[in-house]
Amino acid sequence: MLSTLYSRIDFGKIYLYLSFLLAFSAPFSWKVSRILLILIILVWFIEADYKKLFNGIRQSKFLTFLTLFVSFQLISIFWTETSYAVSHSYFNNYLLWFAIPILSVSLKRKDLSKIVTVFLSAMFISEITAYGMYFELWRVRGYGPEYPSPFIHHGAYSIFMAFTALLLLNRIYSSLYSNREKIVMGIFFLTISGNLFISLGRIGQLAYALAILSAGIIHFKLRFKTILLSFLLVAALFTAAYQMSPMFQHRIEIAKNDINKIMDGNFSSSWGMRAAYIILGAEIIKDHPMIGVGIGDVRAVAHHYIDTDRVSFSNYVEKFLPKHQFHNQYLMVMVQSGLIGILLFLAMFYALFRLPIVNQETKQTSILFGIIFMVAFISNPFLLVNETRTLFILFTSVFAASSLQAGQTRQIQT
Repeated sequence: MLSTLYSRIDFGKIYLYLSFLLAFSAPFSWKVSRILLILIILVWFIEADYKKLFNGIRQSKFLTFLTLFVSFQLISIFWTETSYAVSHSYFNNYLLWFAIPILSVSLKRKDLSKIVTVFLSAMFISEITAYGMYFELWRVRGYGPEYPSPFIHHGAYSIFMAFTALLLLNRIYSSLYSNREKIVMGIFFLTISGNLFISLGRIGQLAYALAILSAGIIHFKLRFKTILLSFLLVAALFTAAYQMSPMFQHRIEIAKNDINKIMDGNFSSSWGMRAAYIILGAEIIKDHPMIGVGIGDVRAVAHHYIDTDRVSFSNYVEKFLPKHQFHNQYLMVMVQSGLIGILLFLAMFYALFRLPIVNQETKQTSILFGIIFMVAFISNPFLLVNETRTLFILFTSVFAASSLQAGQTRQIQT
């Protein structure tokens, strides 16, 4: 009787509904998203279709390199000298990545666009909430116009907005939508772009600009006219933002001051701290080039190098550095797992860009998604940040699922 009941369970629908919930919760709560990711992994253990998963990983270079990268990061716990109690947050973070191959082999192509639509609906609600805060209609978590990031940290929120804007722009460029649909998406694109520039997330703004240039080249090829028009679009948006958003002006001035401080040897600023992390990270990598110090030793090793005067900064900077993650994803990976780790990491993203996706809109979106994250990585280890980790897991699952089913379609036709 138990086996009969088990055979009636539609695991495909369970994964789909969990994906809908994940797509909707991503812009609102990383805690809910984390629970949903754990449930997805638990459902896979109950389903116990290990063959399907292993075949999917074997067929996809992206999933192969992702599995190798995550596995190597987890294995590095063995040469981490600090206790598991200290390093468990890094370890648990990478365990959640196994939801990517699970969803990739479980979601059906016909449902992928629905997941994207659910995500856009959630971002629309988040955007309305942010504008309400900015225009002082309401306050969220005690914040108003001074911090219009309603549900998640402003840095992560800027990545969400940059990706949403480019997702919409990609649809506007597409020939698959009617003029009426494009007008609606165009309005949403302009409002989400405006939302991005009233927020505090400078790295999202930079990623947005470079992704717009890339979108023009992807759709209209590498021509002088394409590059010029893309630059003009970016320049127009940034000029309008500078003229209309005092907050954007303020953040630009802060960036200028940060650069001037660094030139004077003062690292006690947002950008200065990032420069200090690069100097500190270079010293650590020099001593641990191949396999790094392990995922759990990052802060302890930073403390040791400062205490032994391997690097020297002001007292404020030296107290700050060991308390936080290295503010650069590439640097973080190299410190944690060395040359092997960074090569697997870059191979994973190369494979993401090369995914054999038949649907052109999905293919183009996957490239823009990768560009946004790779630019954002220079500012923060966003794959270790709860909110952006969820965004990465959700959409790489969608892209990988689309590529796997494209491969299956070609095999059937052959």
